[in-house]
Amino acid sequence: MHTAIVNFPGDSRRTYAVESTSHRHNHLNSADAASFLFQFGSASRSGDCARCLESTSRLSAMLMDNRNRSRLAGAGAACVLATAFRSFAGGDGTTEPVLKAILAALVHFFPIDDEEVFLDIGSPESLDSIVSILKYGDSLGKLNALLLLKEIVCFDRELARAAARIDGLIEALISVIRAPISPTDSKTSLLATFHLVVSADEWVVTSFVKMGVVDLIIEFIVDSKSERKMSEAALAAFDRLCGCAEGREKAYENALTVPVLVVRMFGISDLATEFAVSSLWKLCKNWKGGEENGEMVECSKVARKRATKLLKFLKNYGTELECIDTMDFRGLRRHF
Repeated sequence: MHTAIVNFPGDSRRTYAVESTSHRHNHLNSADAASFLFQFGSASRSGDCARCLESTSRLSAMLMDNRNRSRLAGAGAACVLATAFRSFAGGDGTTEPVLKAILAALVHFFPIDDEEVFLDIGSPESLDSIVSILKYGDSLGKLNALLLLKEIVCFDRELARAAARIDGLIEALISVIRAPISPTDSKTSLLATFHLVVSADEWVVTSFVKMGVVDLIIEFIVDSKSERKMSEAALAAFDRLCGCAEGREKAYENALTVPVLVVRMFGISDLATEFAVSSLWKLCKNWKGGEENGEMVECSKVARKRATKLLKFLKNYGTELECIDTMDFRGLRRHF
């Protein structure tokens, strides 16, 4: 067995960590794929770890060929693997090897948009096992768990809310962000964190604040040259954090908060602008003595429009007005 990093044709943005075998594999036809998955499903339903582990080893070899991958995907491999993962999840330590092997096979079929798959991998017992692998697994297992977690939280807000409640998840994600496993996993864990913050219950949001996510998001936005969706997700998460007193308090303490929001308010997208304006409004509205003025801005569309124009003016002419250079944030302290 050896570890390989695989990029599939036409899927250049996604990197998969897989355990592969060195022996040669044969091409499958549709009947072969259906037969193999039927036997695999039968083994998982009977709780036969040894048979499932052997089958996932064979499956890893098959998946090294793109035609096999396509045949298996068409035969419902993602559903079969998700069901198998759930059936072994929540067991004792003896099921960990088969869970890791199933997970390594499942990531080959990303992205997934089948609700039936997420009913299984988003179940409480499956989420517990995913978090356990993310916390205690080897580097390959952690990376695959991270990839799967990102798929879950990006697919459905209710699943993301449920995932955020799992004990130890927040700490595990922050640990990966601060000590990345690979060049790609930092971005994956950040995106998962952003979606979790937006979807989480209020008491979970305060846990994110305590773990330093406010400063983490600000630092990400300062250094980010990422695509639009990542920036929107970061600003959406920051807006959510500004909705609670603990989050606002941390934002007030960071000298980069307002300059970052003003700069990122423009040039990304209308949605990003909306989140940045909303965050600034929440911060200003709840500042000491700012409640009365905040309510006036909330009720007046004209006032909001003028405020946006004023911020844009200050951004464009900040140098002439001897304001802070918000394009590079020189002179401002960073928390990291």
